[in-house]
Amino acid sequence: MSRSKPLAVLVVSLVLLAGLAAPASAQKVVKIGDLGSKVGVFEGYGKYQTMGVQLAVEELNAKGGVLGHKIEIVSEDDDTKPAPAVRKAEKLILQDDVKLLVGAVSSGSTMAVMDVTKKHKVIHWNSVSCAEFMRTTKFHKYYFSNQPDSRMQANGLAKHIVDKMGKRVYLFYTDYAMGQSDGRQFKTAIEKLGGEVVGVAGAPLDTKDFTPWFGAIKAANPEVLFLAFAGTDSLRLMTQLHSFGMTKQYKLAGIDCFLLQQDLPAIADAMEGFIQLNHFSPYNPDKNMQAFVTRFKKRWGVDPNIAAGAYDGVVFWAEAVKKVGSLDAEKVAKAMEGMCRDNTHIGRQCIRPEDHQVVMDMHLYRVEKGKNAPIARIAGSDSIGEPMVGKDPVEGFTWEIKKK
Repeated sequence: MSRSKPLAVLVVSLVLLAGLAAPASAQKVVKIGDLGSKVGVFEGYGKYQTMGVQLAVEELNAKGGVLGHKIEIVSEDDDTKPAPAVRKAEKLILQDDVKLLVGAVSSGSTMAVMDVTKKHKVIHWNSVSCAEFMRTTKFHKYYFSNQPDSRMQANGLAKHIVDKMGKRVYLFYTDYAMGQSDGRQFKTAIEKLGGEVVGVAGAPLDTKDFTPWFGAIKAANPEVLFLAFAGTDSLRLMTQLHSFGMTKQYKLAGIDCFLLQQDLPAIADAMEGFIQLNHFSPYNPDKNMQAFVTRFKKRWGVDPNIAAGAYDGVVFWAEAVKKVGSLDAEKVAKAMEGMCRDNTHIGRQCIRPEDHQVVMDMHLYRVEKGKNAPIARIAGSDSIGEPMVGKDPVEGFTWEIKKK
């Protein structure tokens, strides 16, 4: 009997130790997916999207995560193409069991992924893509966005172009979903305001030589050259326009993601005076913007960019999860409708229930010595436009140029 007592004590001790260790070793985990371009023409957006997501996750985990779950990120590269984006989205949802998917970066990929998130009922947040179809014909109840789409950008910028820059406008765009969407919306808005679109042209994504289009631009004799490109396409285009003297010949304006702040110093002279609408600039002195820039820069050593919206998407989702006490997509999506957050990088953001588009104020920026300097504030209520869920934004549209 005397020999069995130490053994019994040992067994009881091991059981107690195991019980004490269990909570730490068995902490529950919830995964979120980060999908986007990590290399190639749009890599600057995809990499910064990842950094925004990670910063949000680190801050949330430091406060205990969500519902006792530690948040983990699973990142995937979609090669900036719809087919790989669909495959990676299916993998993130079915294999990794993500409860939130952030991405993609290109509009074509994002629209393709929307079919996947709708099918599998997963919360989907877009912070970069801007084609107008995402809150019209492609919209579904699990999709949310705080990236100003083409219609919002046109509503916010077209008036400045016509009133302050010139009425004769040439539209040059990247010939895929994003650029086509931007071209359509800006053509519609400019003509509605009494401006004249004197020419339109589209160049394929990842074009290396833009000079074949320059003759038609010059022949049209515009006052303003409006550009709807992004990433390395924009860098090449501006370099070539500058070498032909066209950056001095015309006033230039473009979409919000035309060039990231990180790329501007390299072609500062070519970009001088360029006007764009955006919800982000590290050179915006607003206290909310500077607070976010400080946190981001402390973590990553660089200024953030428009992919800052990815950070907000994670926080919106986490707040909705906490509000309903569940990870269930139906409940979370419902909680996100109408939700507002104050003191974000752009101040107050509210998710409009009808189309899940975030209403937020934006700024017009002018490039000055390689920096995006704010010149005007655009109220979110003035740019968002009416809800158009289920309506075809292309219906009745024509690329035909009006002849006087």
